[in-house]
Amino acid sequence: DARDCLVFEDAPAGIAAAEAAGAAVMVISATHNHPLPTQHAAIAGYDMVGITVDERGWIALEPQRNAA
Repeated sequence: DARDCLVFEDAPAGIAAAEAAGAAVMVISATHNHPLPTQHAAIAGYDMVGITVDERGWIALEPQRNAA
């Protein structure tokens, strides 16, 4: 079910497709000279987030403190 997904996307068409599917969206802005107008959370690039897995196997995203 797309409602259980988080889509990382940098293209307006991809953002629209994720929205249409009902997925949550994280916009990647590194490929754009100007910020995209969006209601979604945005990060500059994938190096801005860290991924952890808890004891139940759940994935969590957290800010990457040592991102360049």
